[in-house]
Amino acid sequence: MNKLLLPILLLFSSFANAQKPIDSTFTLKQLPALVTNQWKFHAGDDAAWADTAFDDHSWQHIDAAQLQHFLPQVTNAQIGWFRLSINVSPSLRGQTVALIINQSGAADVYFNGSLIRSMGKISADLKTGQTYRSFQEPITIQLSKYPTQYIAIRYSFDKSLPVIGYGEPVLTASIQKPDTAWEHLYARVDYFTTRSWVSGCFMLLGILQLAIYLLNRQRKANLYLSVYAFLQLLTLVNGVTGPIFRTYLATVIIRSIFCVTAPLEFLFLLMMTCEFFGYARDWRFKTAALLCPVIITLQFLRQNLGDEYILYAYNLLNYGFIISITTTAVREKKPGAKLLLFGIIASAILFTQFSLGDFWLPQSLFITNIEVALTFLLPAVVLAILLAREFSQNFLSLQQKLIEVQSLSARSLQQEVEKQQILASINETLEQKVAERTLELNRSLADLKAAQRQLVQSEKMASLGELTAGIAHEIQNPLNFVNNFSDVNKEMLVELREELDKGDIEEAKAIAVDIEQNEAKINHHGKRADAIVKGMLQHSRTSSGQKEPTDINALADEHLRLAYHGLRAKDNSFSAELVTGFDENIPAVNIVPQDIGRVILNLLNNAFYATQQKAKTAGPAYEPTVKVTTSLKPGFAEVRVKDNGNGIPENIKEKILQPFFTTKPTGEGTGLGLSLSYDIVVKAHGGKIDIKSKEGEGSEFIVQLPIN
Repeated sequence: MNKLLLPILLLFSSFANAQKPIDSTFTLKQLPALVTNQWKFHAGDDAAWADTAFDDHSWQHIDAAQLQHFLPQVTNAQIGWFRLSINVSPSLRGQTVALIINQSGAADVYFNGSLIRSMGKISADLKTGQTYRSFQEPITIQLSKYPTQYIAIRYSFDKSLPVIGYGEPVLTASIQKPDTAWEHLYARVDYFTTRSWVSGCFMLLGILQLAIYLLNRQRKANLYLSVYAFLQLLTLVNGVTGPIFRTYLATVIIRSIFCVTAPLEFLFLLMMTCEFFGYARDWRFKTAALLCPVIITLQFLRQNLGDEYILYAYNLLNYGFIISITTTAVREKKPGAKLLLFGIIASAILFTQFSLGDFWLPQSLFITNIEVALTFLLPAVVLAILLAREFSQNFLSLQQKLIEVQSLSARSLQQEVEKQQILASINETLEQKVAERTLELNRSLADLKAAQRQLVQSEKMASLGELTAGIAHEIQNPLNFVNNFSDVNKEMLVELREELDKGDIEEAKAIAVDIEQNEAKINHHGKRADAIVKGMLQHSRTSSGQKEPTDINALADEHLRLAYHGLRAKDNSFSAELVTGFDENIPAVNIVPQDIGRVILNLLNNAFYATQQKAKTAGPAYEPTVKVTTSLKPGFAEVRVKDNGNGIPENIKEKILQPFFTTKPTGEGTGLGLSLSYDIVVKAHGGKIDIKSKEGEGSEFIVQLPIN
C-alpha cells in the first residue's frame, strides 16, 4: 500500500510546491511570527552545517510543515539538516524571544551556531535512535544585534515506525513573546489536567455501573452505561497522555485507540437510551451501527486530512437520534425522560461549541474546561442518576412488599397466640378441677417446681454473671480496635472527598488504600470478637491470656498508626511527624499481644498528648515529632517511644508509675495507664520499663521484653 500511496503523495507535494514561490529568507518584523516554507534542507550529517558562516545556497528549499508523507527526502534520509536564515527587523534585535519547535522525530536545535535544545536521540542506527514528540515547550533565546541570524536543526525520523494513516508535520516553528509562549503552555497543561480528572470520573462511573450489572445481569442498561464510560475514558486518553508519552510510536497507539473509541462511545449511549426506555433498536440505531465502522475507517484516513469534522458530524447525528428517542419518551410520559432530554440537549450544545471552539487560547481556558467536563460527563451523570432512582424505586417497592409480608406474619402469629391462650384457659380449668380433688398433692408439686425453678434460675444467673464478665473483659480490646479504626476512617473519608474535589486521583487512591486496610482490620477484629463470644458460649469460661509468638515490629507499627489517627479523629488540626526505625532481625517474641499492644498504645497516646500540649504554646516553628524504634538486645527485644514534648519534671519522675497519679487536667486522665503498663511489662512478662526525660525537650520510654 505504501508503494501505491507514495507516488500519489509526491505528486500532490510537487503540485503544492509549484503553486507558491519560496522566499529565500524569513523576515521577522513582529511577534508572534510563524515560520512557513523558507526552510532549506540537506540530507547527511556535518557539524559544520550549524555554523552561521556556512553557505547553504545550494540546499533544497522545503516546506517542513507538510505531512511526512509529502517529504520522502526527509524520511528516507535517516539524518538531515534544516537551516533557516532570519532577517530580524531593527526593533527586535537584541530582544529575548521564545522559539517553539514542534516535531515528531529527533532533533538538535542550534541558534547562531550554538546548541540550545536536544529533543530525542539522533542516530544513524534505527535501533539506537529515539523519537520525541514536542509539547510546544518554549526555548528562550536572545536575538543578536546582527541583521541576519540563523536556526539550524539536525533532524532524524525513524522510518521503521508505522505511518499509514498517521500523517504528522515534519517540523513547525514559531517565534513569540516569552510570556505569551509560557501562557500557551500553561493553558495546554491545565487543559490536560481537566481531562485527567474527567477521565477519573469516568473510570469510577464505569467500575460502579459494571459492579451493579454483575450483581443483576438483567439490568443491561447499567452494562451499556459502563461500556460508554470506559470508551469515553479511552477517548480522553488521547488528551490526557499528551504530555506523558513523547515517542512517535506511543502517539500512534494512543490515536489509534481514539479513532476506534470516539465513534463507538455514542453508539453505546444510543443503546443505553433505548434500553432505559424499553424501546427496540429501530432504524436509527441500525443507521448509526452501519455508519460506525465507516467512521472508524475514515478516522484513520482523516489523520492525513487534518480535521475531525466527519467524527463531529457522526456524533451530532447520534445526538439527534438520542434526542428523537427521548422526545418520544417525553410524549409517552416515561419516568426520567424530561431530565434526560434536558441533559442530552445541553450536552449537544456544549459539544458543538467545544468542537468549533479554540482549545488553546488562555483567555477561554476556564470556559473550555467547563465545556470539557460538562460535554462528556453530563449524559453519563444524568443516566446514572436515573438508574439510581430506578434502583431506589425498586428497593422501596420491595420494602413495601416486605412490610406487607411482615404484617401478614404478625396476624398469623396473633392468631396462634389466641389459640394458645384458649388452650391455656382450658388447661387451667382442668387443673383447677384436679387441684380441688388433690389439693395437698398439687401444693407439694407446686412447691417442688418453685424450688426447682429457683435453683435453675440461680445457676443460670451465676453462669451468666461469669460469662458476662468474661465477654466484657475479652471482647473490649477488639471492640476498641473496631471503634478506633471506624473513627479514623471517618476522618480519612473526609480527606478522600477533599482530594477528589481537588482532582488529585493519586492521593485519593492512597487514602482509599489506607481505608481499605483499616476496613480489613475492622473485619479482622470483628471476627476476633465473634470468635471470643463463640468460644465463651462453648466453654463458659474466660480466656486464659495465653502468650504467643508475636511480631513486635508489626505490633508497634499498628498501634502507632492507631494512636495517631485516633488523636487526629478527635482533633484534626493536630499533626505530627511520625518516625519509625524497626530492627528486622528481632525474632517473634512470646507475649500476650493484646496486653503489650495496650502498653505501646498508652505510651504513644501520652507522647502525642505531650506534643499536642507543647504545640499550643511553642509557636509555629515547633514541629511535633513522635519516634518509635525497636532493636535487638542480648536476651531482650527493646521498644522505644520518644517525643519532643515538654518532658517530665524531675520532682515527679518517680511518681508517674504510681496508680492514680496523673499530670493531666481533671477529666482527661485516670492515672492508671502507666501503672497498668508497668504491671503488664514487669510483673506479667518479666520485662523492664525505663524512662529518660529532659524538661522542655521531651521524654523517652524504653520497654524491654524477654525474647525467651
